[in-house]
Amino acid sequence: MERFNEYLGNMDNLLQTSTTSDGKGTYIHPALKNSGVVSLVLIRKAIGPVMIRNSEEEITDIEFNGATYIRAVPNKFKYPERGRGLQILRAFGAGGRLPQNKTALGSQQKPSDAFDMNALVFGDSTTQNNRVLPIKSAVNYSDALSFIPKYLCVDESFHNRAMEDGTLFNAENKKNSDNLFNRHFILPGTLMVQVLSTRGRVLPIEGLNHLLLSMGVAGAYGGQTSITGTNISTIPVGMYGAKFERPETSPYEIVRMFKDMELDATDEKSVIETIHKIMQKVHVKSMISEEIAAYQSDLIDKFEKNDQELKKSYLESALKVGELFDNWFGTGK
Repeated sequence: MERFNEYLGNMDNLLQTSTTSDGKGTYIHPALKNSGVVSLVLIRKAIGPVMIRNSEEEITDIEFNGATYIRAVPNKFKYPERGRGLQILRAFGAGGRLPQNKTALGSQQKPSDAFDMNALVFGDSTTQNNRVLPIKSAVNYSDALSFIPKYLCVDESFHNRAMEDGTLFNAENKKNSDNLFNRHFILPGTLMVQVLSTRGRVLPIEGLNHLLLSMGVAGAYGGQTSITGTNISTIPVGMYGAKFERPETSPYEIVRMFKDMELDATDEKSVIETIHKIMQKVHVKSMISEEIAAYQSDLIDKFEKNDQELKKSYLESALKVGELFDNWFGTGK
């Protein structure tokens, strides 16, 4: 991962001191942003039925380039991974003191009592004494798009909410139940592309490690996961670094390219190889799928074995991240 250092932040330089406009004093603030982008391209592979929808029963989609594709908005993947990140911090005693989306601070508490590495990587916000404390995420999740049109990779099934005796008769209302419904789902084997990017050199290598751990290799995503269980496998395509962003890192451009060039978008290995060749050409630094998978596998192995070096890294980072937030929001030095 050292090859990406020039595009990432530094855990020892999260804060900077600047002179006030009148030149008579100084103030502390987060380190100023610098040019540098690291993009992690992922394949989200459906390994079980996936329900990604809003209030309607149909799978969410978007129409572009003359076809309709599955569209999973960023939070469909970010929310579960942010939750997994909290669990990792709790395991090491390095954060995760509050439930996800329930961040709260008492009037006398320090911001670091609530904000931790997870807040730095995934973003967070809360209020304290009638002021808002906002943290923009260091990692941006894109939409996840299917490579092939929606009609080719979505199906539906018919269900009913029957009584315990197996009938549709509602004993309370003394009439037949009308609880009949359709369930739309993404077919197992469907490949979707998503890009996770960090820009401005605000994410240190320790934060990137936390992101890779939080992603894991598989999980339960979308709605009704108690029915489907583990339904998404995450496969890295590659990691790419440069001073500026490239249009090719947009999943919309990737899907458009596959359609316009009539490339095979159903074979996992072919898709990974094709995307990597294109990304490697337009970026300064790159890392192939196998390297990322090996690096991530090593992190997971260390975490599952409660590796003391990894734990030490998390605890040391927790102190520095806590110092960042305490000073950022004005309760520190």
